Amino acid sequence: MDDSVLVFSGPYIEAELAKGILENSQIPFLLRSQHGAGFVLRAGNVLEEYYIYVRREDQQQAEDVLSVLK
Repeated sequence: MDDSVLVFSGPYIEAELAKGILENSQIPFLLRSQHGAGFVLRAGNVLEEYYIYVRREDQQQAEDVLSVLK
């Protein structure tokens, strides 16, 4: 996703909800974490911050469907 835009950032629980919404809407996305898998293995995913990126052309649709999380 070279031309991707950030549409979500938040904790694990909210990231999982956002991921499910995007999957159900058939919007491709990239899920990244702030510190990575090593941090999650040691500290747990509750303390991690997650980021979801979508293609620029999907940004408006993604923001619309994710608005239920705000």
